[in-house]
Amino acid sequence: MKKTLFLSIIISLLLGGCFYPFSSNTTTSKKEVVLPANSPDWLTNPEKKGYITQIGATTNIDKKEFNFHRQRALINASHNLTKKIYIKVLKLYRDYDEETSDALTYDKDIKKFAEHISLKALTHSKVINTWVSSDNELFVQISVASDIVTEQIQNNSKLLFKVNQTLYKNFLSNRAKKDISIMLEQ
Repeated sequence: MKKTLFLSIIISLLLGGCFYPFSSNTTTSKKEVVLPANSPDWLTNPEKKGYITQIGATTNIDKKEFNFHRQRALINASHNLTKKIYIKVLKLYRDYDEETSDALTYDKDIKKFAEHISLKALTHSKVINTWVSSDNELFVQISVASDIVTEQIQNNSKLLFKVNQTLYKNFLSNRAKKDISIMLEQ
């Protein structure tokens, strides 16, 4: 499953050309998907305690080509999940960097670490729900445990910033781990 997900992402990169979830352009045009009235609960309320979740969708599916459309929805969900984690990690690291004014870190390093963490999280993601509406729209929900992402943030923080009492308080302590997990799940 992981190989298929990874392969589909690579194929979309090659065919799509402009798929790059780490761009600083936040004004990308999104095609708004209208949820049907009989949508399942996980679609109308996608948050799940202890997990970071995202939804992917594709319209006008053909039942004969269901696997193809499922891959398209997975690519969409993967892109959304990666971008969500990237933005949250970037904000977390930038806030810490501003708080400490550590001259040893650079913005491009922070971005690279945020990219690494979001891609690593994607390798741990799993499909948890799939639904086809009566209008032939396919919805897929993927998630990754927030503890996995928090652990990645903590491990990479030791490499990115100078280890001191402030870093311990903000990233490495058990209390910080809970705070980071809560922030990621929002």
